[in-house]
Amino acid sequence: MITHLRQYILLFFFVIPIPFSARAQSQPDTTSAKLTELREVIVTDQFKRRNIPGKLFPVSQIDRQTIDKVAGNNLADVLHYYLNINVIPDAQSGRSTVRMFGLSGDYVKILVDNIPLVSDNGYGSNIDITQINLDDVERIEIVEGAMGVLYGDNAVAGVINIITKRGIEGKWKIQTAVQEETVGGEYDWSRKGRHIQTLNIGHNLTNRLYVTAGFNRNDFQGFFNDYRGKDYFKVQGNSVINDGLRGHEWNPKEQINLTGSLNYTAPDFSFYYKFGYLDETLDIYNHAVNARIENNNYRITANDTRYSSSRFLHQFYADGKLKSMNYTLSLSFQKQERNNMAYIYNIGEKRKEEVTLDITDQSSDLLFSKGTLSRIFSRSDFFDLAVGYEFTNQKGYDVTASGYSADIVENRLENYDVFASADLNFTDRFSLYPGLRLNNSSMYDNHWIWGLTAAFKPEDDIELKGVFGSAYKTPTFSQLFYYFVDANHDVQGNTDLKPEDGISVLLSAEKKSDLKKVKLVNGFKGFYYDIKDKINLALVSGDNSAGSFRYMNLDKHRILGASLENMLYYKNMRAGLGLSYIGVSQELGGENNAQDDYLFTFTANASLSYTVPSIQTTFFAQLKYNGKEQQYVQQTNDSGDAVYVKGKQDAFTWLDASVRRNFFNKQLELTAGARNLLDVVSVNTTAMAGSAHGAPPGNILLGYGRSFYLKLLFNFKF
Repeated sequence: MITHLRQYILLFFFVIPIPFSARAQSQPDTTSAKLTELREVIVTDQFKRRNIPGKLFPVSQIDRQTIDKVAGNNLADVLHYYLNINVIPDAQSGRSTVRMFGLSGDYVKILVDNIPLVSDNGYGSNIDITQINLDDVERIEIVEGAMGVLYGDNAVAGVINIITKRGIEGKWKIQTAVQEETVGGEYDWSRKGRHIQTLNIGHNLTNRLYVTAGFNRNDFQGFFNDYRGKDYFKVQGNSVINDGLRGHEWNPKEQINLTGSLNYTAPDFSFYYKFGYLDETLDIYNHAVNARIENNNYRITANDTRYSSSRFLHQFYADGKLKSMNYTLSLSFQKQERNNMAYIYNIGEKRKEEVTLDITDQSSDLLFSKGTLSRIFSRSDFFDLAVGYEFTNQKGYDVTASGYSADIVENRLENYDVFASADLNFTDRFSLYPGLRLNNSSMYDNHWIWGLTAAFKPEDDIELKGVFGSAYKTPTFSQLFYYFVDANHDVQGNTDLKPEDGISVLLSAEKKSDLKKVKLVNGFKGFYYDIKDKINLALVSGDNSAGSFRYMNLDKHRILGASLENMLYYKNMRAGLGLSYIGVSQELGGENNAQDDYLFTFTANASLSYTVPSIQTTFFAQLKYNGKEQQYVQQTNDSGDAVYVKGKQDAFTWLDASVRRNFFNKQLELTAGARNLLDVVSVNTTAMAGSAHGAPPGNILLGYGRSFYLKLLFNFKF
């Protein structure tokens, strides 16, 4: 089956030569005039829309066309190629998180229509992006830099805002799709590969009232690589050999997403209600098998685990006019739970034999509300003001994050924030946007978060911005409540931790050039972070022979870097090139001989898209080079003393390509493509603890090899 699938896809690729390149941050496939018109619509009413305010921050977008070109099913499928973002997968847990500017997902806030999304043990940050389905997404906004005034704590490295679709043409729209993918070189119809089915229905009840319903199933059968699956065991002679080859390299999981929405739009008032449900099942098949003789026969079993996660989401959003002012109101209730079932699986009889544990080991409830009142002084050409509030009430627990404690730690965290953002328009070309937020937390002392944007347009086609602000981050659940203490270990969280804080600076310049048939957009960004009181594990005094470790506010973290982003539009062609150079300095306050000089990483991405209108076909390719990453790691020298040496992770490159063709006036769309054409699975690293004469070689699992896909989508409009 996989041979035939590859043959069909290769036919798409090589009948017509495909240029070699990749994608930078996407802009819509349209003219420069349309781009300008869209930007003006956003700026006219900053706080009335679900988007991030473009006048305050440089906003990049991944549009719907780009999502469709790569057959993106979830957020992890499309973020790999963004210049300053890395997707960090975990093959065992099935989670993928983002890292921006070298900062983990704890420092990146992920929103859906400007509302933070609940996660495994918190909200907004450290989200598993494989759980975010893209079927009803219009575009993805990405903003780099601290945005604490508008979005509160943990919006340090940046914000990813997912904008969902609103409205359709015509009375009815029914969209259904099937997508088949290989996982590396593995595929069949049921037991291997990735199988996706989608159904979305939209209906305009009136010219102002619109309803939708959606279904998506993503069945990832895991990546076997050198492993042999759940029913494998080895017999040698008269003995069962435990060779560790049972199970998978990447564990299999299945996701079901259900969505529904009700949208009403009028000239001075609009609202929507959205419902979402996620059901995810992750199966972990133990590599080790157990064998014993019963009644002269071998009884062969394994201790397996199934994690079942569910998330309910209810969102309500309204905006409108109050005299000359604009208002917005967001309300959301979200609940996420994870069930942990451990059981004995009888491999010989291929059945579940006994359940040994069945508990809900994680639960998070989130109640969120946010409101803004903007254009308060709309009659003034010089001064305007927007004010707002944000309320969060989070309750939950996480047994895994709490370590091996016998007690389930359930906690409640409440934030009552108010904020204000002013517009000071000194001239038509120069403006200042100062902002201030009071973070009132039930766990920490009140904290002021500040921000300032300076915007200057020396020419109509040149825009300069400087964004300065607080880099404010609160401790994670694990850092507060982790507990792992036995005869050999003593690792604990610290409820006395204080939030991290510091300074964030981002400078940007954008130049648009219209050279007759060629249009260019060139952008530059320079950025600097100085984060103080960064939380890390530190050795403290204690009775345990292996040492006692606590999370402490000890470290400093600095980031210095710059990036260039360039887009070219010529007729039906769009090309992009991006370059980034980022240095990270870490000062480990708990160590006497720690190194704190900057270690730099070079990253580049590129894209090429070309459409042939006569055959309604678009060719697309995208590439990203990830340079070597360096990090100081603690080693032990011959005298047994701790020293710091420079370890590194090898460079690697992602490369994707696809062909997308429309038939019957876009009623039928066929997309064929390949992910990870350079066949990256893992990379070598020496950034791990070991001897001072060189860290032991290791590898980090990043992908599951070269994969091919076919997607068939039907659009029915009435």
